[in-house]
Amino acid sequence: MKNWMGYELNEAEESLVECYKKLSSVLKDRSEQLSPFERRNALKALACLWQVANGLDMDPEQIYDLE
Repeated sequence: MKNWMGYELNEAEESLVECYKKLSSVLKDRSEQLSPFERRNALKALACLWQVANGLDMDPEQIYDLE
């Protein structure tokens, strides 16, 4: 997997990006299945993973619409 600058991510970095993508997908597609505390804590976790994805130059989408 490469970032938008063309840098090849290592396995650990790829795993973090996949975690971000998976959690984002759950919140977009299945958030109605989560209780309020699960959704709130998942959003907090996603915000942290967004920082990682952004730091890896993966150009993550903004997550404001998930609130």
